[in-house]
Amino acid sequence: MTNFLVLIAVLLIISLVLILTKSDFPKLEKIIKRISFYSLIGIIICSIFLVFDLRFKGKYTTTILGLTFLISTVILFGLTKKTGTKIYSGILTIPLAIFGVSSLIWEMPIIFFYLLAMPFHPPIAKFEIDKKHNIEVRDGGFMACGESLFITETTVLIMDKLKHVGNNSCVTGINKIETLEFKEDKADFLIYHDGKTEFKNPYKYQPEIKNVW
Repeated sequence: MTNFLVLIAVLLIISLVLILTKSDFPKLEKIIKRISFYSLIGIIICSIFLVFDLRFKGKYTTTILGLTFLISTVILFGLTKKTGTKIYSGILTIPLAIFGVSSLIWEMPIIFFYLLAMPFHPPIAKFEIDKKHNIEVRDGGFMACGESLFITETTVLIMDKLKHVGNNSCVTGINKIETLEFKEDKADFLIYHDGKTEFKNPYKYQPEIKNVW
């Protein structure tokens, strides 16, 4: 999250400098506008997939699309002098600037940035269960006592479909997950973690997997 906030601050400063210096790079503006538009389409597609619990298999695919849209759109706001393009890029840039300044004196806006980044955040770690299934370690969120475990299944070759979410474990600092057994009616995992909680290390995790198939 800290890196994300720093990135936003840097982008907003660059955009402000471009506005104040009244820079004019029409060819560059055209390229950045196209990048912003096509990455927006990519984000819309990813968002539709997320509704159906689907993600692209690449660990950083969604993250790269999100960052590409963010970077190109904020810079486009400072670069363009066209009213329509300014409105398009301002829909993202202006709220970012407002919440960014507000976060200096109030902690609540940080939740906005967290919610903005969370859907596009890559998993902390990803481990193979078998040739068709994986288990991902993801940030559990503000209210979670530990990290969340997502069991996914490869579908349509390039997609991972979410089959099970485990939020009931308070284990933190997970660095390895070993599959002991994975069947239709039973699953056993050994979770290796940082040892900062009361759980044994490794911790034997037996999720209810009735929704996996």
